[in-house]
Amino acid sequence: MTAKTVAQSPSPTKLKKIVTFPAAIQAVIDGKRITKEEWGNPDDYGMLKDHFLMLHRDGKWYTWLVSDGDLTGLDWVIME
Repeated sequence: MTAKTVAQSPSPTKLKKIVTFPAAIQAVIDGKRITKEEWGNPDDYGMLKDHFLMLHRDGKWYTWLVSDGDLTGLDWVIME
């Protein structure tokens, strides 16, 4: 494998789409799951479930009460 080939290989970080909270919520409305890099666990995510904004954390579902940190966060990831 040449250095040129390695340089062109996408890293997992580059494949993530980092967005602001409004863009993340639009993705949720469109049926996608979102997470925050700060959470550090891809098994923790938010989505619409039964018409409610919910968080999936530690294998359980919780009603998501949006915080100031959520609103101002710049590390939202739209999950595939």
